[in-house]
This record gives sequence, C-alpha cells and structure tokens, in this order.
Amino acid sequence: MTPRSSWWQSTAERGGGLVCWLETLRALTASPPCCDVVFTANSGHELGHLGLDDFMARHRGWERPVAKGGAVWVHYGANIGAVGGQLSIQSASDDLRALVATELSRAGQPPDHIAPTTQVPTGETHDIHRAGGRYLTLVGSNPLFHLPQDRWPQAVPASSPASLRLLPVSSSV
Repeated sequence: MTPRSSWWQSTAERGGGLVCWLETLRALTASPPCCDVVFTANSGHELGHLGLDDFMARHRGWERPVAKGGAVWVHYGANIGAVGGQLSIQSASDDLRALVATELSRAGQPPDHIAPTTQVPTGETHDIHRAGGRYLTLVGSNPLFHLPQDRWPQAVPASSPASLRLLPVSSSV
C-alpha cells in the first residue's frame, strides 16, 4: 500500500512510494506469487487516512495476525528516494526487518535506520500494529517534507535511478 495524495505536488513525499508500488506490481506480474496480493494506493492520507480507512472498513480483519485471517502489509511510506533523505525500516516482525535489511544491502541500498520492534508506527500501519498484524514500512526523510517546495526536479535526484531502486520481490515475505 501507499498513499497517493498530499497537500502539495509532493514529488519526493509521494513519488518514491508510488514508484516502488508500481515496480512491485510490475515484478509480481512478471513472476506471479503463490498467494493473493492486493494493491492499494489511497487518497485522503493528509485528511486522516480517509482512503485507507474506507479500504479497511471493506476488508475487516486484514489488520489481525496472519494466523487469525490477517494479511502481511508492505507500506511504501513518504519520502523514499528524496534528495538528502534517509531510508528507515519499521516492523514489529524481526524476520521481516531482517529480510528487507538484507535485500536492501544486497541491492547496494542499505537502510539508514531500523526502528526497534517496540516502536509504534504513526500513519498507515498504526492500526495494523495495534491489532498485532504483520507489516513492513519503508519510509524516508525529506528536508522539503510537507512544504510546497517539494517539486520536480530539485526534490528527486532524476540523474540517480539507484535512489529509487526497489528491493527484489521475495516470496518469503
């Protein structure tokens, strides 16, 4: 999942997550996984997550642990690939954190920060965390975060495609 709207143009804030979301869709289309995968890119992020709340209302229980019918969530958060940004991993699951840290490092893009499993996320994965569900959030930082100056081309390093490189999709997630 990824938000797709914001207050401004938000090139770096939303663009990297959308690129990762699209690249994941492309990769899974080329090599279909052995389980169902649902993609959601929601509007209303800046208005209390209205789009995600609507989606969750229509898919009750997906925030629960997998053993109780829940899903594994991958959240492409804000500012992935922003100029001057850092990449963080957040998950309450040690195995998901380790898997993604390993794959990002293998791709030459190690995370700058790995949040402790006890850190309660804000935003999209907050309710999933509180319900004991399984999630992984990739989120960056951005000196232009929530500012109207977050515009093309200064906010995203177009000359460096590696800054938006996605980790290889693994069936072990």
